[in-house]
Amino acid sequence: MTEFLSFDLNQAYNEIKERAEAAPVTDKEAWDSMVDDYITERQQVGELDLDEDSQGMIEQLKAMWLEYEKNLNIR
Repeated sequence: MTEFLSFDLNQAYNEIKERAEAAPVTDKEAWDSMVDDYITERQQVGELDLDEDSQGMIEQLKAMWLEYEKNLNIR
């Protein structure tokens, strides 16, 4: 099992949220894709390993769509 000393779920959400706002991301499918891209980047720099712990983080970040969606100004 890998320790994620530099990985913080709230920080990850905030970074993904910033990217999503800039894109802009307006649906769950695009959010999930952005989460996947973010996790892949973190894996490439050695911050995360793809194991059970990171799978749980991915699920938590994808579930944060509801929080992000609350702040959308979709017309």
